[in-house]
Amino acid sequence: MTSEPRIFIIDDSADYRSLLSHHVTTRWPDAVVRDYDPVFSGRLPESFSGAGNDVILLGHPASGQDALEWLQQFRQIAGFPPVVVIGDGEERQIVSAMKGGAAEYLSKSRLNHSRLIEVLENVLGGEENLPDLAEAGLPSLKGYAIREQLSGSDVSSVYLTTEESTGRSAVLKVLRQMPDSGNEVAFERFLQEYELIAKLNHPSIVKIYDLGIADDHAYIAMEYCGQGSLKRRIAAGMNPELAFRYMRQIAGALGELHRVGITHRDLKPTNVMFRDDGTLVLIDFGLAKQAQLRAEITGTGEIFGTPYYMSPEQGHADQVDQRGDIYSLGVIFFEMLTGDKPFNAETPMAMIIRHRHAPVPRLPAAVASYQPGVDRMLAKNPDDRFQNVEALLDWTPAGDTKASVARA
Repeated sequence: MTSEPRIFIIDDSADYRSLLSHHVTTRWPDAVVRDYDPVFSGRLPESFSGAGNDVILLGHPASGQDALEWLQQFRQIAGFPPVVVIGDGEERQIVSAMKGGAAEYLSKSRLNHSRLIEVLENVLGGEENLPDLAEAGLPSLKGYAIREQLSGSDVSSVYLTTEESTGRSAVLKVLRQMPDSGNEVAFERFLQEYELIAKLNHPSIVKIYDLGIADDHAYIAMEYCGQGSLKRRIAAGMNPELAFRYMRQIAGALGELHRVGITHRDLKPTNVMFRDDGTLVLIDFGLAKQAQLRAEITGTGEIFGTPYYMSPEQGHADQVDQRGDIYSLGVIFFEMLTGDKPFNAETPMAMIIRHRHAPVPRLPAAVASYQPGVDRMLAKNPDDRFQNVEALLDWTPAGDTKASVARA
């Protein structure tokens, strides 16, 4: 990313343009920020190419009209810079913006300095961190045309590809190290991921297309979910009925996993994705294990999972079963309802301690009817939680007729 990012701000409100500019220059004092007043100047001409800018911040409405029409105009121009749409957080608008090619979507009501800067850093640095595929040792994957790298770690890399025989998009997860490199545990876990998930056929569980070995690399091909993750929708904000519905859909997928003896063990918003048709799908079972297996700690002492969403027993390397997934789902449900995580801390270990000892926070009054369910999902002792997904799905907020409709 350039040390002096160039940001172009479009919004009807002069005060809001000034506020966004302030956030940007607080993070990057040397940033070049230009703003455009669509109310005074009207619609940008079709000849506007975005040249000389690294990111466009596009506020809704634009000139009193739907800003997504502007987005459509921009995305038709080759080489146009990434566009971050800032709107009212309405679900249809979020989906339309992402389908229309927005790099990200932000809700004005939920926008703060840290969230804006996080998004801009991701968008500005998105291509800088991608290694050269040849240097990364990408195997020759016959039948798949690489389009871009989505993520990478010391163990595996994830690529967006086109399956040449069908023309459909597919995500390839490629294991970097094979057993002879001394990483037998990672290799075994990688193969186990495929063997377990490939047996399942559930609308909210990712579809596995293929498994193979190429140039001493193992890979899994799975369906591509083009509408982003639940994390994005939480950031944009959602109404409680939608949060309740999403929670139940995730629970349904977990129930199918638990039925065949699998615990997910790494449930978090970035592992809940949305297909192009808007349906929810659970992904990334890299930590999935047979339910009877005990929790593990890696050779470096890192506990598998994500501390923000980790159950107390998993954080302390105790035995984990399906009730650990229910706890993680409770954290996500709280975050969907409020926009904030129930527990925060400065270090992973401090986070683990808070999950073990801190009381479950109270929900705002507007969503207080969900508190009994959240309390049971986030109970410190697994015996005090919903004991299985079926019990969770039988629960309905008292007196909440909308939730009863969402449950049906």
